[in-house]
Amino acid sequence: MDITFIKRFITTSIGRKAVMAVSGLLLGGFMLVHLAENLLLFKGEIFYNGWVDFLLSNPITPFLEAGLLALFLAHIAAGTWVRVEDFLNAPRGYEARKWQGGRTIGSATMLYTAAAILAYLTYHMLTFRFVDHSMGFYQMVTGAFRSPVFVAVYVAGAAALALHLSHGMQSAFQTLGVNHPKYTPLIKLGGLLVALAMIGFALISVYYLAGIDLKSAEAGYQVVIIK
Repeated sequence: MDITFIKRFITTSIGRKAVMAVSGLLLGGFMLVHLAENLLLFKGEIFYNGWVDFLLSNPITPFLEAGLLALFLAHIAAGTWVRVEDFLNAPRGYEARKWQGGRTIGSATMLYTAAAILAYLTYHMLTFRFVDHSMGFYQMVTGAFRSPVFVAVYVAGAAALALHLSHGMQSAFQTLGVNHPKYTPLIKLGGLLVALAMIGFALISVYYLAGIDLKSAEAGYQVVIIK
């Protein structure tokens, strides 16, 4: 692998945009996986805690987390560099403000939703990852979802993520040159569906806030109202 070529590539405008696009697509895929993991809450406490224990005890997990952190840092660094560069190079007046957005709410708020997502993820990690896990992840997560303040933050974070991905996913493919009359509509639809899927995070938190829980398979998946 030619490291010199890679260094030269990422210092070009096209290279930085490619890094932002690829890292964004990978992070979007990770969020779908993470949503699927959250849905495992409905399998019950034993199943969910077993899955989390498996992940934490897996020797590959630290490397996956390091890779995920690298993706976040690469996306943030490349995205910030591209935005600043676009702003500095843009003409004054109306054109100077085009870097802030485009013709959709998603494109017009990319910078702001990115900041909101970063703030939310920091809060999320401090709440779930770097805390005492002795009570079990199921109790910890569902307990947090019964806090109106936490759910409000969680819903806001999910909304920012959905809005960010509504433009980011299709924009990433366009940046990578995947732009064809036959496939572009499908890419836009796929990006929209991924963005809408992020609302699932908010719905799960609201579900538990409402006091509803699903018991595990051993209990026959009975629906009960927690008083």
